Amino acid sequence: MNAVKLGVWNQELMTRYGWVVAKQYLHLDEPIRYHDEIEISTAISKGTFVSFPRYYYIKKNQKIIGTCSSVWTLLDIQKRRMVSPQKIGIVFPEVSKEPLLDLPPMIQKDLEMKYILERRVLYSDVDINQHMNNTRYIQWALDLIDFDKHHQCFISDINIQYRKEIRPLEIVKLFMGEDGHRYVIEGRNENDDVYFTIEIYFCDR
Repeated sequence: MNAVKLGVWNQELMTRYGWVVAKQYLHLDEPIRYHDEIEISTAISKGTFVSFPRYYYIKKNQKIIGTCSSVWTLLDIQKRRMVSPQKIGIVFPEVSKEPLLDLPPMIQKDLEMKYILERRVLYSDVDINQHMNNTRYIQWALDLIDFDKHHQCFISDINIQYRKEIRPLEIVKLFMGEDGHRYVIEGRNENDDVYFTIEIYFCDR
Protein backbone atom coordinates (compact mmCIF):
# COMPACT_ATOMS: atom_id res chain seq x y z
CA MET A 1 0.00 0.00 0.00
CA ASN A 2 2.79 2.41 0.87
CA ALA A 3 4.70 1.57 -2.32
CA VAL A 4 1.61 2.37 -4.41
CA LYS A 5 1.10 5.62 -2.48
CA LEU A 6 4.72 6.63 -3.16
CA GLY A 7 4.37 5.80 -6.86
CA VAL A 8 7.02 3.04 -6.85
CA TRP A 9 4.57 0.22 -7.58
CA ASN A 10 1.37 -0.39 -9.52
CA GLN A 11 -0.78 -3.21 -10.90
CA GLU A 12 0.69 -3.00 -14.41
CA LEU A 13 4.19 -3.85 -13.16
CA MET A 14 3.12 -7.08 -11.45
CA THR A 15 3.30 -9.29 -14.54
CA ARG A 16 6.92 -8.35 -15.33
CA TYR A 17 8.58 -7.23 -12.11
CA GLY A 18 8.50 -7.92 -8.40
CA TRP A 19 10.00 -6.31 -5.31
CA VAL A 20 11.98 -8.96 -3.41
CA VAL A 21 13.62 -8.69 0.00
CA ALA A 22 17.38 -9.31 0.16
CA LYS A 23 17.98 -8.76 3.90
CA GLN A 24 15.68 -8.41 6.86
CA TYR A 25 16.18 -7.89 10.60
CA LEU A 26 13.32 -8.03 13.10
CA HIS A 27 13.55 -7.15 16.80
CA LEU A 28 10.78 -7.58 19.39
CA ASP A 29 10.90 -6.34 22.98
CA GLU A 30 7.96 -8.55 23.93
CA PRO A 31 5.95 -11.32 22.28
CA ILE A 32 2.94 -10.64 20.07
CA ARG A 33 0.09 -12.86 21.24
CA TYR A 34 -3.14 -14.11 19.73
CA HIS A 35 -5.80 -11.37 19.76
CA ASP A 36 -3.23 -8.59 20.33
CA GLU A 37 -4.01 -5.47 18.32
CA ILE A 38 -0.88 -4.04 16.74
CA GLU A 39 -0.22 -1.06 14.51
CA ILE A 40 2.45 -1.27 11.82
CA SER A 41 3.95 1.79 10.12
CA THR A 42 6.66 1.93 7.48
CA ALA A 43 9.17 4.38 6.04
CA ILE A 44 11.76 4.34 3.27
CA SER A 45 15.35 5.53 3.21
CA LYS A 46 17.54 6.74 0.39
CA GLY A 47 18.52 3.81 -1.79
CA THR A 48 21.31 3.02 -4.23
CA PHE A 49 21.17 1.83 -7.85
CA VAL A 50 19.42 -1.49 -7.05
CA SER A 51 19.25 -1.57 -3.22
CA PHE A 52 16.42 0.14 -1.34
CA PRO A 53 16.00 0.15 2.47
CA ARG A 54 12.59 0.05 4.13
CA TYR A 55 11.87 0.21 7.85
CA TYR A 56 8.91 -0.90 9.95
CA TYR A 57 7.68 0.03 13.43
CA ILE A 58 5.42 -2.26 15.46
CA LYS A 59 3.27 -0.60 18.09
CA LYS A 60 1.01 -2.11 20.75
CA ASN A 61 -0.97 -0.09 23.31
CA GLN A 62 0.56 3.13 21.94
CA LYS A 63 4.08 1.80 22.63
CA ILE A 64 6.68 0.66 20.09
CA ILE A 65 7.46 -2.98 20.92
CA GLY A 66 9.36 -3.92 17.78
CA THR A 67 11.23 -2.70 14.73
CA CYS A 68 12.29 -4.18 11.42
CA SER A 69 14.86 -3.04 8.88
CA SER A 70 15.03 -4.51 5.40
CA VAL A 71 16.72 -4.10 2.03
CA TRP A 72 14.70 -4.62 -1.16
CA THR A 73 15.61 -4.98 -4.82
CA LEU A 74 13.54 -5.13 -8.01
CA LEU A 75 13.45 -8.44 -9.90
CA ASP A 76 12.74 -8.91 -13.61
CA ILE A 77 10.50 -11.99 -13.37
CA GLN A 78 11.14 -13.20 -16.94
CA LYS A 79 14.93 -12.74 -16.92
CA ARG A 80 15.32 -13.71 -13.22
CA ARG A 81 17.74 -10.88 -12.51
CA MET A 82 17.82 -7.56 -10.69
CA VAL A 83 16.85 -4.42 -12.55
CA SER A 84 17.23 -0.76 -11.68
CA PRO A 85 13.85 0.89 -10.92
CA GLN A 86 14.98 3.99 -12.87
CA LYS A 87 15.39 1.82 -15.98
CA ILE A 88 11.67 1.03 -16.04
CA GLY A 89 10.49 4.50 -15.05
CA ILE A 90 10.18 4.16 -11.27
CA VAL A 91 11.43 7.27 -9.47
CA PHE A 92 11.72 7.28 -5.69
CA PRO A 93 10.71 10.47 -3.85
CA GLU A 94 13.23 12.48 -1.87
CA VAL A 95 13.48 11.34 1.74
CA SER A 96 12.89 14.30 4.05
CA LYS A 97 13.74 12.48 7.28
CA GLU A 98 15.94 9.43 7.64
CA PRO A 99 14.56 6.64 9.91
CA LEU A 100 16.71 6.11 13.00
CA LEU A 101 17.28 2.38 12.44
CA ASP A 102 20.35 0.42 11.37
CA LEU A 103 20.40 -1.77 8.29
CA PRO A 104 20.38 -5.56 8.88
CA PRO A 105 23.75 -6.62 10.35
CA MET A 106 25.97 -9.38 9.00
CA ILE A 107 25.45 -12.85 10.46
CA GLN A 108 28.47 -14.36 12.18
CA LYS A 109 28.90 -18.00 11.16
CA ASP A 110 30.81 -19.00 14.28
CA LEU A 111 28.77 -22.06 15.27
CA GLU A 112 29.27 -25.69 14.26
CA MET A 113 26.67 -26.32 11.55
CA LYS A 114 25.09 -29.79 11.49
CA TYR A 115 23.02 -31.25 8.65
CA ILE A 116 19.41 -31.74 9.83
CA LEU A 117 17.24 -32.63 6.82
CA GLU A 118 16.28 -31.61 3.28
CA ARG A 119 13.05 -30.12 1.93
CA ARG A 120 11.61 -29.65 -1.53
CA VAL A 121 9.95 -26.36 -2.53
CA LEU A 122 6.32 -27.26 -3.22
CA TYR A 123 3.34 -25.33 -4.58
CA SER A 124 2.31 -23.72 -1.26
CA ASP A 125 5.88 -22.47 -0.72
CA VAL A 126 5.90 -20.34 -3.90
CA ASP A 127 4.82 -16.69 -4.21
CA ILE A 128 3.70 -14.47 -7.10
CA ASN A 129 7.34 -13.92 -8.14
CA GLN A 130 7.66 -17.67 -8.80
CA HIS A 131 10.19 -18.40 -6.11
CA MET A 132 10.01 -19.45 -2.48
CA ASN A 133 8.04 -16.98 -0.36
CA ASN A 134 10.25 -15.16 2.17
CA THR A 135 7.94 -16.14 5.06
CA ARG A 136 8.51 -19.82 4.26
CA TYR A 137 12.21 -19.46 5.02
CA ILE A 138 11.29 -18.49 8.58
CA GLN A 139 8.77 -21.32 8.92
CA TRP A 140 11.31 -23.86 7.70
CA ALA A 141 13.89 -22.53 10.16
CA LEU A 142 11.49 -22.57 13.12
CA ASP A 143 10.48 -26.16 12.33
CA LEU A 144 14.06 -27.26 13.04
CA ILE A 145 14.13 -25.81 16.56
CA ASP A 146 13.11 -27.88 19.59
CA PHE A 147 9.35 -27.77 20.19
CA ASP A 148 9.75 -26.94 23.90
CA LYS A 149 11.89 -23.91 23.06
CA HIS A 150 8.91 -22.27 21.38
CA HIS A 151 6.77 -22.78 24.49
CA GLN A 152 9.35 -21.65 27.02
CA CYS A 153 10.64 -18.62 25.08
CA PHE A 154 9.64 -16.02 22.53
CA ILE A 155 11.66 -14.88 19.53
CA SER A 156 13.34 -11.55 20.20
CA ASP A 157 15.45 -11.24 17.04
CA ILE A 158 15.41 -12.70 13.52
CA ASN A 159 18.08 -11.81 10.97
CA ILE A 160 17.70 -13.14 7.41
CA GLN A 161 20.18 -12.91 4.55
CA TYR A 162 18.73 -14.11 1.22
CA ARG A 163 21.65 -14.98 -1.07
CA LYS A 164 20.18 -16.99 -3.94
CA GLU A 165 16.54 -17.40 -4.93
CA ILE A 166 14.98 -20.83 -4.48
CA ARG A 167 12.82 -21.91 -7.42
CA PRO A 168 9.87 -24.33 -7.40
CA LEU A 169 10.70 -28.05 -6.89
CA GLU A 170 14.31 -27.36 -5.90
CA ILE A 171 15.70 -29.37 -3.00
CA VAL A 172 17.20 -27.46 -0.06
CA LYS A 173 19.56 -29.03 2.48
CA LEU A 174 19.06 -27.48 5.92
CA PHE A 175 21.86 -27.07 8.45
CA MET A 176 21.69 -25.68 11.99
CA GLY A 177 24.02 -24.52 14.74
CA GLU A 178 22.89 -23.59 18.24
CA ASP A 179 24.30 -22.01 21.37
CA GLY A 180 21.83 -21.45 24.18
CA HIS A 181 19.20 -19.02 22.97
CA ARG A 182 20.97 -18.41 19.64
CA TYR A 183 20.37 -20.44 16.48
CA VAL A 184 21.84 -20.15 13.00
CA ILE A 185 20.05 -21.98 10.16
CA GLU A 186 21.40 -22.26 6.64
CA GLY A 187 19.86 -23.59 3.43
CA ARG A 188 22.14 -24.96 0.71
CA ASN A 189 21.77 -26.59 -2.70
CA GLU A 190 23.30 -29.89 -3.77
CA ASN A 191 26.63 -28.16 -4.51
CA ASP A 192 26.64 -26.56 -1.02
CA ASP A 193 26.02 -23.09 -2.44
CA VAL A 194 24.19 -21.05 0.20
CA TYR A 195 20.59 -20.07 -0.52
CA PHE A 196 20.00 -18.26 2.76
CA THR A 197 21.22 -17.80 6.33
CA ILE A 198 18.92 -17.07 9.28
CA GLU A 199 19.98 -16.09 12.81
CA ILE A 200 17.37 -16.37 15.58
CA TYR A 201 17.59 -15.27 19.20
CA PHE A 202 15.10 -16.44 21.81
CA CYS A 203 14.26 -14.76 25.11
CA ASP A 204 12.70 -16.32 28.22
CA ARG A 205 8.99 -15.57 28.61
